[in-house]
Amino acid sequence: MPQAKNGLFYGWYIVLTSFLIMFSAFSIVNSLHSLFLVPVTSELGMTRTTFSIVLSVGGLGVAIASPFMGKLLTKGNMKLIMSVCVIFAGCGFMLYSFAQSAIYFAIIAFIIGVCVAGFSNIPISIMLTNWFYEKKGLAMGLAFAGSGVGTAALSPILTMLISNYGWRTTYVIAGVLIIVISLPLILFFTKKNPAEKGTTALGADHIEEEQANTTQSGLTLAEAKKSGMFWLFIFGVVCFALVAGGVQMHIPAYLIDIGHPALFAGTIFGLLSLSNTVGKLILGAIFDKFRTTGGILFVGVCMTIAMVSLLLSGAKSFAFVFAIAYGFSIVIASIGPPFMTDDLFGKKDFGAIFGFVQIFFVATSSLGVIVSGLIYDLTQSYKVAWIIFLGLFILSVLCILLATSMTKKKRLNVEAIVMEESVEGI
Repeated sequence: MPQAKNGLFYGWYIVLTSFLIMFSAFSIVNSLHSLFLVPVTSELGMTRTTFSIVLSVGGLGVAIASPFMGKLLTKGNMKLIMSVCVIFAGCGFMLYSFAQSAIYFAIIAFIIGVCVAGFSNIPISIMLTNWFYEKKGLAMGLAFAGSGVGTAALSPILTMLISNYGWRTTYVIAGVLIIVISLPLILFFTKKNPAEKGTTALGADHIEEEQANTTQSGLTLAEAKKSGMFWLFIFGVVCFALVAGGVQMHIPAYLIDIGHPALFAGTIFGLLSLSNTVGKLILGAIFDKFRTTGGILFVGVCMTIAMVSLLLSGAKSFAFVFAIAYGFSIVIASIGPPFMTDDLFGKKDFGAIFGFVQIFFVATSSLGVIVSGLIYDLTQSYKVAWIIFLGLFILSVLCILLATSMTKKKRLNVEAIVMEESVEGI
């Protein structure tokens, strides 16, 4: 059936739904929880380090849940799984309001982390990969931009609620928001694939002939694990995940350390968030036109400019350059893994492969924060960390480019074999 003869292509409703889920549920759980750090630690007598470690347990939950959640979402009832996960995540946030100890926080954080794997990046990536052959990068950029917009829009609201009603009441309100905004969207608008609407993916008609000429429609997870290019890609993901986790959380502290006032550090951090949102749209468009190769080269250039500027950011002008360039480059952390996984390994077993990739990405991005702190404690400076992270990012670019090159060669070989067999058959 034609994709959009009766109006707007339904895939764009999937994009809007995904944007709003990232705007509400994901931004509250993943970004805005930091707003509770000061009031919670002040009342409970908990150190900030302890609270930060407790919250990182949520990342552990995401990492552990990602591989089986990817398989479950691919084969099972996505609408049901996402709905249950959103309800449990919202209820988990409400349960934070009864907290009296770090252990209580850690248990709830782990459960919420498992739920995050079931309603955010993985199911959204599966849906967008199924719905879009063309404009997939743009679709992902728009969808994942929701987290940045949500952080900016909801931050002052939650801050005001904490100030006026206290952190316990605000946890309850935040939990309600997670459920009230996201659950109806999931129930009424999510569709795992175009077949559920009796249509086809955007651009599917343009690639039918290409697919007819080759048996290469992707790898299973088991096949991917036997491939050197897969582990090269994983290593590249690990490297840029370390950078993503290790730089951003320490930027305000670094700027203050080198002599800038706290207000200026906050301004730079806000500009970074804005450029990150815009950068998702830019990278999505680049991915659509130039695929993985073009996208990874773009972020590689931007990250080089960003880290050099960060080293020179004693001058305010370089701090502004850093915020823009880093925002444009670090978007690879959100759009990159799903897009590149599909581009390199195909749709055949996308959910399982992407879930496996997420283990490494989530775990190492959480580790990056600790690595930065350790380097600072040892050297009393962040500059060594910035140089190391720049080197890691360049290594990441090289690994992913090599993996992409290996993938292209494999596809060409498969196509040549199939053409040979076709000629012999004639």
